[in-house]
Amino acid sequence: MTVIVTGGARGIGLACTRQLLERGERVVVVDQDVAPLDRTLQEFRLTEGLDRLVAVSGDVADTSVLSEACELARGVDGVVACAGISRPGPTLTYPRGAWDAMIEINLSAVFETFRVALPVFTEGASFVAISSISGSQGFSGRAAYSATKAGVEGLVRSLAIEYAPRIRVNAVSPGYIMTDLVRQNLSRGVIDENEILDRTPMGRWGEASDIADAVEFLLSPKSSWITGSVLTVDGGWTALGLGGSDRAPRS
Repeated sequence: MTVIVTGGARGIGLACTRQLLERGERVVVVDQDVAPLDRTLQEFRLTEGLDRLVAVSGDVADTSVLSEACELARGVDGVVACAGISRPGPTLTYPRGAWDAMIEINLSAVFETFRVALPVFTEGASFVAISSISGSQGFSGRAAYSATKAGVEGLVRSLAIEYAPRIRVNAVSPGYIMTDLVRQNLSRGVIDENEILDRTPMGRWGEASDIADAVEFLLSPKSSWITGSVLTVDGGWTALGLGGSDRAPRS
């Protein structure tokens, strides 16, 4: 199986890349900076899988970069649209340029990735977009980000109907995953770690590998009758209602 992973050189995308290589798949990574990919894979001792790794350096919003990835793939069995940015800020003073960049990378690039890959998708291919609980939950200071992720989920549903049964299209909606992006937001004081842990029924941060497991499932034949769905992987965050304070304390 050959899978394209956008944003595959770091964070959740890197976890997906690593897991797919470990499973013996061929992976074409698209990222603005692919340098961390080689270093990290060497650290993971996956050198035996490097012959199955193709790296394309460039902006995921550039369709020529996406076209290059598809040409190198020579037939696409799966796509993981993981590239994204997060720039929180108050709505009143939020720069229009930041809004436009968020829409371009988080939403438009997902749409274009699908369109560029469409001619080379194999029969039964699987397209998985990375959404967020912000796409269905309200968070102060994240209007732009939430709008893009809600858009991704709407896009997934429509594409799934339009291209069934040839291509399955789904999304994974992560909760709070401990990535470099989250660490930056923690250091900036945008989010409070204790508040997140207290609000998460499973009592821990998610790991990038938790999302990679869900992605692998949606790419695999085990999910052959699943399309147009959003798989939430958030430790119970979105399930917790007003009765959350009554749940058993974490040990």
